[in-house]
Amino acid sequence: MKTFRELYCERRGISTHAFEHELVHRSLHWQARPFYWLLGMNRAYTSPDYEFVRCVGDLRVWKEYRNEAIEYHYHPHNRGFLRTVLRLRVSAKRLQAVLERELKEMAA
Repeated sequence: MKTFRELYCERRGISTHAFEHELVHRSLHWQARPFYWLLGMNRAYTSPDYEFVRCVGDLRVWKEYRNEAIEYHYHPHNRGFLRTVLRLRVSAKRLQAVLERELKEMAA
């Protein structure tokens, strides 16, 4: 059984190396989009987002998404004013919507 990363890349025609970057940007809160490139200069700041997307990419079973989302929520570096109040981070709900949409399209 293929991982979500493999299915997504196959369907979108992108390399597996571009998967994380594309999905992070598709899953950002709207207010994070204009600033994320600047925040990306600090890899420690963006690491929880990329780690979350990497783990979701490894999923083979949809039901495991919830566990990954909980781990992301409690990630030790997923704290601070920028991430919690201004929400300059990946949205777990937005990523879930992307995942659900992609899986439905793949099943059709």
